Amino acid sequence: MPKTFTPWLYQEKMIQFALAHEKCGLFVPMGMGKTSSSLAVIDILKNIFEEGPALVIAPLAVAKNAWPSEVKKWANFNHLKVSEILGDKKSRVKGLHSPADIYVINYDNLIWLDDYLTAKNYKWPFPIVIADESTRLKSFRTRQGSKRAKALARYSNRFKRFIALTGTPSPNGLSDLWGQLWFIDQGERLGRSFSAFNSRWFIPKQVAANAAAVQWIPKPCAQEQIQKAIADVCLSIKAEDYFELDKPHFVNIEVEMPEKAKEIYETLEKEMFVELTAKTSIEAVNAAAKTVKCLQLANGAVYTDELHNWSEVHTAKLDALASIVEEAAGEPLLVTYQFKTDLARIKKAFPQ
Repeated sequence: MPKTFTPWLYQEKMIQFALAHEKCGLFVPMGMGKTSSSLAVIDILKNIFEEGPALVIAPLAVAKNAWPSEVKKWANFNHLKVSEILGDKKSRVKGLHSPADIYVINYDNLIWLDDYLTAKNYKWPFPIVIADESTRLKSFRTRQGSKRAKALARYSNRFKRFIALTGTPSPNGLSDLWGQLWFIDQGERLGRSFSAFNSRWFIPKQVAANAAAVQWIPKPCAQEQIQKAIADVCLSIKAEDYFELDKPHFVNIEVEMPEKAKEIYETLEKEMFVELTAKTSIEAVNAAAKTVKCLQLANGAVYTDELHNWSEVHTAKLDALASIVEEAAGEPLLVTYQFKTDLARIKKAFPQ
């Protein structure tokens, strides 16, 4: 049952800030409602200002799972139609041409989108652009740099609104900010080029192990001056200002099973037997075994015999974990698991 979205005080600040600034950054920690706040902004722009549609760019798992499910989660936003520019070429073309209020695409498909619009001689169709996990744009440069970010930058002068969303705007240091801020002001605040940015706030230092390599060290004044320079277009929210952090702050992330996996789950739940393939099946000998098998299926992999052989059924939880790892940006994570299959799949997905 969809819930009614009632923004927290800090979410009201985020919404008002995004509405007041056509291009801005919202630097908000994980689990504090960036997605729902952005949906509120999109809804207001659509219904009051008749602006839209919006293009949401996000890592694949977030684009595929988080944004569509967040729209379904809130009664306030159920009327917003979401179209996915994901999957194979046919699916992407269909998603792009389907009428919608919100289009979601992953960063890797930005190059395809640029090529497709150019080949068809189409105009940029999205006046509102939201870059979720905007640190993916940190490697943009006016020359060289990331191809994905460059593909998006070609259309930057056609964005009426742009919102950069991230919990960690500079995970690897202050140099991460330039590329993201360029999409907000085309270099007005931090320098028209990355080299100008470097020259102003960093000092080159040779790397001892490699005479040709240079490491750029921030000047003592860099942190304060850069923060001051971008403060008018970037809103930073800190969790400790709104929550008692001596106690855990719980954020439930709901993960929806893919349709095919859901069918397998429901068949096993009803029949206590299901075929995964022509050679592989699952059988539950009693109600307790059925419960355990269903738990395994929900996690994504299930044991198929008494020899501890197992089959992967879906990666929905791993995709959600990938999104959390991305947003944590190097911060330590404690991950608990239920079955040895979970541990094996987690270690394979995140070998680092």
